[in-house]
Amino acid sequence: MDAKPISFVDDARRASRELLRRFDALPKGGVPAAVERLELRARLETLEALDRQYGGNARLELEDAAELVASIVVDLARIDDADLVIGVALWALRHAVAIEAPEPVVNALATHSNRATGREELAAVLALMHAVIGNVGPRLAADLERSNPERPWRILHANLAITAIRTEDAGLMDAAFDALDAALPAERDSFYAEARALALAPGISSVVRKRIEARIQA
Repeated sequence: MDAKPISFVDDARRASRELLRRFDALPKGGVPAAVERLELRARLETLEALDRQYGGNARLELEDAAELVASIVVDLARIDDADLVIGVALWALRHAVAIEAPEPVVNALATHSNRATGREELAAVLALMHAVIGNVGPRLAADLERSNPERPWRILHANLAITAIRTEDAGLMDAAFDALDAALPAERDSFYAEARALALAPGISSVVRKRIEARIQA
């Protein structure tokens, strides 16, 4: 009897195939006229093809990879499917490809945070937010658009801190607050002042109040 080698499943490649399956499951009216469905699907197929060629977690230094990701997330944002946007962002993170259109990803992460109910779900969203911050930081950390309060760098860090507060976990809060302090030093005081006012509401964990107070007094 011939010996048969065991084939290990590449979970990352499975994830890119799942992106295609989810996209194909969208109803006919789920894709606006401004988005060419077949052309967008072809770009999603390219992600899966790159996984097959290079492996699901290989660092890609292909010239057009970041542009491909940006074009996909912008079109997926028009479809208003946060899961698909996050799936493409995860593909970029796995391959160390720059996320050059951060706004759709930041909005999708906010949607995931709002949907999350338990601490484990919130912690998973936090991990994604930290990973996206690491990816977009080299391009956004200078954050020169001070006149725009909706700039993605600010929103991402504010949402990171808010999501951490919702976990009521001191360690997760400290990590998120450290990131906020480093990224938005001019805005930290106003953030913690507002957070303290909200933390005085009944039912808010004492852990949350203590971690916020520690930042105010720092």
